[in-house]
Amino acid sequence: MPKNTSRWTRVRAWGIPSATLVAGAGLGAGAMSLWGVGDDAMPQDRTMDAGGQQTVTVGLETLEESVSTSGTLAAVSTDSLAFEASGEVVAVYVEAGDVVEEGDVIAEIDTLQLTASLRSAQSELAQAKATLSNLQDDADGSDASDAQIAAAKAQVKVLRQNVNDAKDAMDDAQLVAEMGGLVTSQPYELGDVVSSGSSGSAGGTDQGGMTTAATTTTSSGVTIVGQDEWTVSVSLGESDVALISEGAQVTFTSDDVEGEFFGIVTEIANLPTTTGGTATYAVELQVTGDVEGVYEGTSVTAEIVYLRQVDVLAVPTNAVATTDGVSTVTVVDTEGNEEEREVTLGETIGSYTEVVDGLAEGESLLVTVAASGGDTEGSDDWGGQMAGEFPGGGQMAGEFPGGEMPAGGMGGPGQ
Repeated sequence: MPKNTSRWTRVRAWGIPSATLVAGAGLGAGAMSLWGVGDDAMPQDRTMDAGGQQTVTVGLETLEESVSTSGTLAAVSTDSLAFEASGEVVAVYVEAGDVVEEGDVIAEIDTLQLTASLRSAQSELAQAKATLSNLQDDADGSDASDAQIAAAKAQVKVLRQNVNDAKDAMDDAQLVAEMGGLVTSQPYELGDVVSSGSSGSAGGTDQGGMTTAATTTTSSGVTIVGQDEWTVSVSLGESDVALISEGAQVTFTSDDVEGEFFGIVTEIANLPTTTGGTATYAVELQVTGDVEGVYEGTSVTAEIVYLRQVDVLAVPTNAVATTDGVSTVTVVDTEGNEEEREVTLGETIGSYTEVVDGLAEGESLLVTVAASGGDTEGSDDWGGQMAGEFPGGGQMAGEFPGGEMPAGGMGGPGQ
């Protein structure tokens, strides 16, 4: 199981005008990522003065803190199938890599021998029934007569079961998918001679050195992997597992999937696994919703959210100056005039701080940034970074394609 984890803080910004820049500062072990609601949220006309100051519009934010880990997707549902009857494979309809629905026929075996077996069983049963009928007609009440009738009845019972087994074998001539999903293994080929409950093929030779029909020798058969439910098994250290709880929301990303998809924590081990003096806890994550483009073994990064505040008025922490317990920000009006204003602050999450009083949504602030080289005016680059760096240069995203964001609020650590 993966063991590398780190804590991340991120902010989702909602409804920010196109000319607005939103920036964030990095954390120690992790960093903060930023999302907008679409292309309109991407900053466009921006200027940075020589002092490295940037205008930022105050808006409502969703602030999150999470534990970061990684793992691979595993299907919740899998099924293995093999022929329950014997015969030669005469038709193959599905190969490995195909997607099947429940009830689809995967392959068929020749029914000539099965039909002959069924007819033979039916004939034997008919004869046994006739014998029983004759004995009953000739019964004289003696012990010998009663014994003969009892034996005949037992014989009829056995032969009736043989007929039922032969009928089942006829049904088993078709290998039918019992669930929908991706076929990851399909060993049958035309001409294979299969025996009950086996699959795969291996050639043989007769006494003259000629190759005979292939016969099955292995017990592994067709494997179908469900495509609608996925789990991820990860390992977290003691400090990280103490922050999360069952039901916590998870945001997944993968190189194989565009955008994000979502899930929840379904199980946290009570006892740790200790390796080399380091204790880790097994954690099970469940993907929610339908996600396109994933498969068994897809590598994913998971952000397990343990703290979320939705729609709070928040500003970059480095836009705030605090002296002698008094916090102020520099407000810029539409004409460019600056005003130092006292504000009342709430909780700081990562590089953003909630403003409880003193500011209104839509007002503009001055934020000091670390200027980088080159001309930044009108550029699509950030032109500078807030104290610290965004992982990978920061991230902007719009809608959430694939998967569903689980409903429900998020409490603090351990809740």
